[in-house]
Amino acid sequence: MSNTERKPSTLVALLAFLIPVGIILYGTAVLKIGAILPLVIATIIACFFAAKVGYSWEELEKGMIDSISRVMVAVLILIAVGMLIGVWILAGTIPTIVYWGLTLISPSTFLMTAFLLCVVASTATGTSFGTMGTVGVALLGVGQALGYPLPMVVGAIVSGAYFGDKMSPVSDSTNITASVCEVPLFPHIASMMWTTIPAAVVSALIYLFLGMSYTPDAVANNSIPAILQAITTKFNTSLLTLIPPVLLMVLAYRRYPAIPLLMVCVAAGAIVAWLLQGAALKEILGSMMAGYKSATGLKQVDVLLSRGGISSIMGTLVLLITGVAFGGVLEKMRALEVLIEAALRWAHNTGRLIVSVVVSCYIILMGTGSQMVAVIIPARAFAQTFKDRGINLTVLSRTCEDAGTIGCPLIPWSVHAFYILGIFGVSAYEYAPYAILNWLVPVFSIAFGYLGIAIWRTDGTPFRGKGDVHSS
Repeated sequence: MSNTERKPSTLVALLAFLIPVGIILYGTAVLKIGAILPLVIATIIACFFAAKVGYSWEELEKGMIDSISRVMVAVLILIAVGMLIGVWILAGTIPTIVYWGLTLISPSTFLMTAFLLCVVASTATGTSFGTMGTVGVALLGVGQALGYPLPMVVGAIVSGAYFGDKMSPVSDSTNITASVCEVPLFPHIASMMWTTIPAAVVSALIYLFLGMSYTPDAVANNSIPAILQAITTKFNTSLLTLIPPVLLMVLAYRRYPAIPLLMVCVAAGAIVAWLLQGAALKEILGSMMAGYKSATGLKQVDVLLSRGGISSIMGTLVLLITGVAFGGVLEKMRALEVLIEAALRWAHNTGRLIVSVVVSCYIILMGTGSQMVAVIIPARAFAQTFKDRGINLTVLSRTCEDAGTIGCPLIPWSVHAFYILGIFGVSAYEYAPYAILNWLVPVFSIAFGYLGIAIWRTDGTPFRGKGDVHSS
């Protein structure tokens, strides 16, 4: 049977997508039994639909293996970050950042400050993973010490981290999206500014309002001095402990590969731990494997500094593998391709076309859990339609990033959500409501599509009004 003959109907594709996704949501959000078993059941059901279409087990197995192979870099990064967090706490790097954060940052503006610091860090390094695994972990410690709810803090960190992931000229996703859509890098970034900058400003104001309307527990209980005392008693908080994150920022800006970069920063943390904290080799290796176990005697400090290590992320790796295996089946049976084609048929005007791109990106994210796949497939599927309608491809590249890049951490079984769960211990169900930027950017994208704002013709001239934009 040919590949064309084995293409599912729209109804079969929809059922093969909705039923497994419904099981995942029911198992994780309603029954609260974790994500692994619902993902396994969802994969089995997707395989059943694929078999009905005509795919053999060998083909589906290959689809799952191919899908898993695409995230092996993310697996290695997650392992490296687990090592890095443990050794950076032992080195005093993260405790020093927490110390100065509690000393310098106003509790009422903490959420906005955390968001903006992550914006700067992610834009400079071009990596959301690196930003969250380093600056983000330290900011989580500050927020935790202040007594903010962890989902609220993680939401602000995620928002800031994904700003740079889609806007930085040194970000992989930014460069790949521009390349796939066949547009120059800086016109692509300039186009994204129209939707991302307003969303970032609104996000910052919302975080400011949330911080000013919330009284952190540590402020109410006046326990910050005790926390600072516990940190300085246990750790050398010299500014030399900040050498590893400075090194990370420099190497990331110079576009060193992620895994070698992280391992260099792990080694730098180990050297700092040995020289400044007097840690022995066994203690250093133990922090990389099992994480750091704080024993200051102050509960707030021990809770926030007991984390990291390879062992802490093993459960997350199982989730990651089962999640992408599910996506591999849907991708192999072409269910996602069929759903995108249905969205294209609905897109009669520019506003609907933008909505179709956004929805297609989310469909791919829910189906595969992969940020890159969620950008690449819609970009390829919609490129000719944008050309036929005389719309500049920078509008397409922007929209793919507005949904595909920045929407990934909002999907609880995506690669990025599992990564965030692994390093922060907070699920997407908990932090997603506070990841304000990630929600607002596609809202601006869709609104501008219908209003004709920042929509250009192929020659770069703007559409004059809604009449032009809405014509087929």
